[in-house]
Amino acid sequence: MEGAAAHTDIEKRWESEKQEIIGESEARSNQESQPKLDKHGFPLRPQPTDSPLDPLNWNRWIKLLVLLQVSFLGFLGPFSQGAIESPVDRVWKNSAYRPLSQFMGITITEASYNTTLAIVLAGVAPLFYSPLANIYGRRPVYIFSCIIGIVAGARSAISTHWKNLLVARVFVGVGTSAGMGIGASVVSDMYFMHERGKYMGIYVIFTTNGAHIAVLVGGFVAKDVGWRWCYWVPCIALGITWVLNLFLLPETIFHRDVDHRDQVAGDTQMNLRSWIRLLRPWPKSVKRHLRLWDLTHCFIMLKYPSVLLTTIYYSYAFGIGTVLFAVTGSASFSAIYGFDTAQVGLAIGVPTTIGSIIGELAAGPVSDLLLLWSNRRHNGESPPETRLHVMWPGLILLPAGVIIEEVCFQHRTHWMGPVMGMGIGCFGLQIISTNIFAYLADRYRPQSAEISTLLNFGRLTFSFTLGFYMLPFAHATSYGTAWIIMAVISVGLYAGIVGRSEVIARLILPVVPAA
Repeated sequence: MEGAAAHTDIEKRWESEKQEIIGESEARSNQESQPKLDKHGFPLRPQPTDSPLDPLNWNRWIKLLVLLQVSFLGFLGPFSQGAIESPVDRVWKNSAYRPLSQFMGITITEASYNTTLAIVLAGVAPLFYSPLANIYGRRPVYIFSCIIGIVAGARSAISTHWKNLLVARVFVGVGTSAGMGIGASVVSDMYFMHERGKYMGIYVIFTTNGAHIAVLVGGFVAKDVGWRWCYWVPCIALGITWVLNLFLLPETIFHRDVDHRDQVAGDTQMNLRSWIRLLRPWPKSVKRHLRLWDLTHCFIMLKYPSVLLTTIYYSYAFGIGTVLFAVTGSASFSAIYGFDTAQVGLAIGVPTTIGSIIGELAAGPVSDLLLLWSNRRHNGESPPETRLHVMWPGLILLPAGVIIEEVCFQHRTHWMGPVMGMGIGCFGLQIISTNIFAYLADRYRPQSAEISTLLNFGRLTFSFTLGFYMLPFAHATSYGTAWIIMAVISVGLYAGIVGRSEVIARLILPVVPAA
């Protein structure tokens, strides 16, 4: 009896949570008509309408065009915030911070604050962008935030006073963070659940590698043309992207509880009239206005263990798979191997970027294949938790790469040793990142903007604090001990996520016997 009661209790919680995330309008729509099927004969999730304004109905090339724009904006966020910070900033030999500090009459430590402020605000600003994007649309948030980023970037490049530069960098963080905070919601708007792994992976790989490419480009730019161009390069890139967005980035929010037949006048395909409607700079009408409570909804989502646990794990994984490499690699490549700024940038940026790209081949596409296999077992009702099991290789490779990197530094092996460790770690990180984004977008699709914002806030918060305590912790114990503890924590966090997903999958979803 106790087992049955527990089963019922979990099922009730699951059904209640599922009803909330699906939404009443979508559930009602599914009941009124026969469901549309994918190429494998399973019901599409979510069900599209017949309107050409519905992003789910757009031509695949239009979807890809929108995806690449949003992904590049996600890339430009960390790139704009970190291009001034080449990796050897942490040992005070940077070719950007030193002349910047000399010009402004400040210390090198103070000069680093211009990067810190931008990163902190990039984590906070999307907390406001998320409710704005849900109420007024994704497009207005992107267009107007980019204006802030462009103006602030140009102001940073021409600043002659330190206080003015700091203020400008605050607004750089605000203006370049929309792509980092709400980008995943655009992917959720356009793609069905069965294909979301592959396309979410494209977005994630851009966002992850923004900081990696910043290390590469920033080192050479600072060395060859000066510190001001570390601000000009991302500013110009953002300006060009903004012009393209004006004409090529449509609104992706679509309200399925509204009858759109009068808007499309019988059209079933995207045409010029439909496209112009989607390029409005602001919505024609809104269902409600912003309320103070909306600003807290991101954190209210943390009441769900599936959100809380995966956000903690992703933030932790991103920290040890990206920031930890920069913290340890910046000092070690310079001190052990005598690398200059540009060489350190190559040693860190190349393996992390290549590792992420190769890792994506084992992330999104494999995740979608496993979801298809699970759909066949569960009669088209595969749980989103299926995607969590694709992360097993990442669970192993991420901590393995971290340990390999540090062991090679400790024993002063050839520089290819730590480089390979970084590549392996980022390979694992990409598998973890893509599947966490896709899983949460599948499970909480209407709240995908809040989910994306939470993941962005978590990774930047943890990454920001990591540099303050990780190296002192390693010095107080030993690098080997510290890195093994980090690996064990990683495994423990993942075990908690998968353990909960197994409970849901076994108690709620029946397995359909093979024919």
